[in-house]
Amino acid sequence: MTATLDNGKKIFKDSKVFMPVPGRMGRGDKMGRGPYEKSGIIRDSALPPMRTITEKYDIPFPFEDVKERGKRVRKILAREMTINVELWYMPYGSRNDDDNNTLFRKFTKKVTIE
Repeated sequence: MTATLDNGKKIFKDSKVFMPVPGRMGRGDKMGRGPYEKSGIIRDSALPPMRTITEKYDIPFPFEDVKERGKRVRKILAREMTINVELWYMPYGSRNDDDNNTLFRKFTKKVTIE
């Protein structure tokens, strides 16, 4: 997920990895069927079928504090940003392996403050 201004400057970037709990529930030192099932992963961050998952982000608009008439005032530098979200399926966990990766959804929204 990225947030960019009209001039193309990125002001926010984040990514999340969703993956299931390993078969051994994080116990022991043995690996599962592959590196995507390592026993050190304990938190279940899988995307369950037929259920909506919501992620929340707080993305501040760029600002600077300036002095006007002896008082500190916060001046907003940009009042518009474009938010881009992409949901990828990567069975082997590498974004560089284009043959196995599938783009599920791509979402773009322009956000404005008055």
